[in-house]
Amino acid sequence: MTGLAPDLSVTTERLTLRPFAPSDADRIRAVIAARHAFLPPGAPGHPSGISQWLAHGVHELHRSGQGVHLAMDAEGLVVGAISLFKTLWGAGTAEVGYGVHPMHRGRGYAPEAVRGLVRRLFESTTLRRIELRANLDNTASLRVAEKAGFVREGVLRAAALEDDGPHDVVVFGLLRTDLS
Repeated sequence: MTGLAPDLSVTTERLTLRPFAPSDADRIRAVIAARHAFLPPGAPGHPSGISQWLAHGVHELHRSGQGVHLAMDAEGLVVGAISLFKTLWGAGTAEVGYGVHPMHRGRGYAPEAVRGLVRRLFESTTLRRIELRANLDNTASLRVAEKAGFVREGVLRAAALEDDGPHDVVVFGLLRTDLS
């Protein structure tokens, strides 16, 4: 299999990683109103865009065959998001990214989600390598990568441009053979 199943869903010990759905509208509305930044790129900045985003926008990455955005669902509550992107099926490579709602950080949801998604991808696709990139000054994200079993491979100097300027980025990698 070279692509992702249209109904990709992953169950871990405490989470269900699943496609975002119209039923998530109230939760997404609350997230946007509180200005919490953990939703995938392209998420609406105003409540008026929620319906369109949940019906189409958040699923465009999957429709294009380049990855997927999934909700991290803990007992019916969206506590975060995880994405697979920059997927090159011919090369067998992709990148994973994640975000957790501020009220749910520090509970181990991100490493659990990353481990679960990566394991499923290596079992059900032709991917052979998955990267994870984190700003060097983002200690929590660096710990997520390490807890999820990724190997630190190097630092890209000034590779990320944020609102406060350039940041160094740590590149982590995980190979299919690392899970053996």
